Formats: sequence, structure tokens, C-alpha cells
Amino acid sequence: MGTVPSPRHAGAVSSLPFPFPAVHSVPCAGALAELLRREYADSPTLSVRLLRRNINDTSLVRGLPGHQNAVLRVYRSGWRSEAEVAWELEFIEGVAAAGVPVSRPLARQHGELFGVLPAVEGPRVYAVFEHVSGRLLEPSEADAAAYGTAAARLHTAADGLDLNSRGGQNRFPLDLDHLITGPLEALRPLLEGSPDLLRELEAIAARTHTRLAALAPALEWGLCHGDLHEGNARLGEDGAVRLFDFDCGGPGWRAYDLAVYGWSLASNSGNDPEVAERAWQAFLAAYQQGRSLGQADLEAIPLFVTARSLWFMGLMAGRVHEFGTETLDGGFFEYVLNFLREWDARRDG
Repeated sequence: MGTVPSPRHAGAVSSLPFPFPAVHSVPCAGALAELLRREYADSPTLSVRLLRRNINDTSLVRGLPGHQNAVLRVYRSGWRSEAEVAWELEFIEGVAAAGVPVSRPLARQHGELFGVLPAVEGPRVYAVFEHVSGRLLEPSEADAAAYGTAAARLHTAADGLDLNSRGGQNRFPLDLDHLITGPLEALRPLLEGSPDLLRELEAIAARTHTRLAALAPALEWGLCHGDLHEGNARLGEDGAVRLFDFDCGGPGWRAYDLAVYGWSLASNSGNDPEVAERAWQAFLAAYQQGRSLGQADLEAIPLFVTARSLWFMGLMAGRVHEFGTETLDGGFFEYVLNFLREWDARRDG
């Protein structure tokens, strides 16, 4: 670390660190292009363009030999360890080898599937993936059925993999601590000024935790995508769904993996509830044509929709130091709480 001139006294030297510490920086696209030229292929036409800044940074890569388009993900510092990313990429490669259409990682020149860049906030893992063509899935019965078929194929392929499927050092389990307990802890500091809202969320979390804990021994456990909403898939012209973004995957309950799609359909305010319900039933029916679901799994899915909402709030709360408290104000939490109220009423109705 160096020093920077003091803004108060021209020419004076401050003890402030340089570069000044950052929470989450956005890597320069030009520098990323140079990195990829060195690590993947020395192509003069290679370019990088930022697509989305979210939990991780996602960029479009053009000009990589053999790939008209590719996707670069630079993982957030401290979000995923090298071992966790290696697990994710091994998972993707394993299901791809079993014939599941997924976005595979592309190897660097010496065969490694990922690297690490020294960002100002700390080391950040990066990987390049195949670009997925096709259109976004719509909340139609046909698209939902195609997605259900893809989810069944994924779980069947994952059954044949041995990737510490009960957890271990290389990946976190999608258990009740991950889905409910941890997220609630992240929420509490942000809701100190809204005690009634917090109490209601805590009550929902407690009921959901108790009911899922009772069902857990009978639930199917295995490797999961972890984020099976429709935004992480594309429908090709051949009618097949191709999956990507396994960043939230891990060993977990299969009913939770399916519930993510139900949560996305139900919580999207742009979806007509009846249309969303028909899509969900088409998804579930198509999945069950490929894989059977036990009664306990079917009972758990609505509870996992609630757990997913709690997890999502916790995910956002964990980023408050970046997004800011005005972004995650009471209105955000009230919106999700209203969905949970309506969801409970719908299930009990």
C-alpha cells in the first residue's frame, strides 16, 4: 500500500492507504481482455463487455477462438473459495458428461478451469463458460414442461456423481441453517427499527423450520443446482432447455431445488396467479415423468418456497454494505413479507 496526498493540505502526504480499500470493485474490461488473451488465447479480436454487476460480475467475451461468444464470471471476493468453485465446475462437467445440456467451463491454456485475479478488495476467482443461446423461458405450460424435463435429467445425472454429496470442506450444504437460520441472522440488524415486521418474519421462519425439520428424514437429498429459476436457463430451437449458473448449487434437498422455480413463478408480480399455477403444475408433471417424487417431497415444496424467500432476503441483507440501506429499506422487506402472507393464505385456502 502506498499513500495519497491529503486533500486538506496541498503537497502534504496522508497516511491513507493507496489504493483505498474497496468492498466490491468492477474490473476494467480492457484489463480482463488482456488477462484472457494471456490465459486462454492470444487473439487480437478478443473483447470483454460487462453484462451484469450482481453478486458476481458477468461479462460477454467475443473473439475467443472456437467460440463466437463466451461468458466470463468474476466471482465476488470472499463469496466462493477456490475449492468451492472447483466443486461447482466439477459438478457442471459431471452432468455434462452424462448428457445434460449445460453451459460448460472453458479450459485455460494449461488446462485449468479457473484462475484468480488480485482485485483491490482481495483475490477473486474467475472462469469462462460457454455462451448459452436460445430464448428466455416464459410462464407457459409448454416452456414449464420443458424445464421440468431438464430438472429431472439434471437430478438423475447428478445421482451418479460423487462430489461430497453430504457436504464436506469443498461445498456448503443447502440445509436449514443455510436457507433459514443464517439468513434470519443477517436480517435482524436491518430490522431493528421495524420490530413488528421482524417478529412476523421470525414466526414464519420458526414455523417453516419446524415443519421442514420434521419432514427432512423422508426427503430426497442429492446434488442440486440451487438456483433453478427461469432466468438461469434458455430454451433452444430444438425444444431443449440448457442450464447455467450453478453458483448456488450444492448438496441439498431436491424438493428445494424444484421449489425455486415455484417461488420464481409465484413471487413475480408480473405473472397472473392462474397462469403461474398452470405453469407450475406442468413443470411438476414433466419432472415426475422422469423422476418420481415422494409424498414428503410434495408436502415440503410449498415450505421450501417460503424458505427460498427467507434465503433471498438474507442474501440481500448480506450485501447491504454494498447496495446500501436505502435500497434495502423497510419497503423491500414488507414486499417480501406480503408475498409470504399471501403464500400462506393460498396454501391454507
